[in-house]
Amino acid sequence: MNYLKKILAIALVCNVAIATAQQEEAYVAAESGLSLRDQPDVSGKMLTKLAYGEAIGVLEETDKNLVVLDGGEKISGKWVKVETRNHIGYVFNGYLSPNKIARTIRLNLDNVKVEIKNLATSDYKRTHDLKGEEKAIINVDISDSPEGKNIVLIDNDYKQVSLFQRYENSFSFMSADAKCNTNEWKQYDTEWKPLKQLKSNTFETLSYTEKDWIDFIETAAKDLKDDVVDKCGEDWFNYVKTIENIKDFPVSVTTNRVFIKFILTDFEDNVTEKIIEFEMPKGS
Repeated sequence: MNYLKKILAIALVCNVAIATAQQEEAYVAAESGLSLRDQPDVSGKMLTKLAYGEAIGVLEETDKNLVVLDGGEKISGKWVKVETRNHIGYVFNGYLSPNKIARTIRLNLDNVKVEIKNLATSDYKRTHDLKGEEKAIINVDISDSPEGKNIVLIDNDYKQVSLFQRYENSFSFMSADAKCNTNEWKQYDTEWKPLKQLKSNTFETLSYTEKDWIDFIETAAKDLKDDVVDKCGEDWFNYVKTIENIKDFPVSVTTNRVFIKFILTDFEDNVTEKIIEFEMPKGS
């Protein structure tokens, strides 16, 4: 009997290995996201919405065909069974690509189009129209960051375009004495800094370094000094000054939002400003 159990276990492992080997990787090509359903049918329950550019594993192809009309264009395909990090379900493969997709966000400003390369978002919105608007909000996915991304200017009809970046950070000190917690003090804005220009039409967003965080802690601590000393005493403030690493307990420093400012100068020297606000996920 034990021998039979071993044979069955080996067969099961082999079947799992074969299934894994047969799984093909594909990428979501629908810019507005792709519905994952529990059945191969548009009326099936939606389990989740897959993000543009997200990698999934295709387990098997069904015999159920589907034709979708998208912007006047017919897209034909089949329902396929797929696996994600959290679900197994069915999607329409007309919106799948075998090739990895750069997740581009497009911004339509007044006289220039802008592309932000390879940034994952949590709301699946890939195009923002700022004509007549001063600000756009982009919700960043928990798996990504707006730092170190390329921003490309396309069809630029301005005399000059300058880009700047700043952060909104939070500083918290967790104390056993509730009155000494600093959770009520938040939202410290860093100064605007110019983006690195890689080419005449390409910029790179800045990254917050360990040194930047240490400088921020020092600045925030100084700003809080009077209130903190009144509540918790001089010893508290002296302790904060000894912190050398942003991971030192009980200090917590996080980025709430990242801002990119476009300063647009036309050929008549009229200046316009546009702001892109990147909302960071809580807990990132």
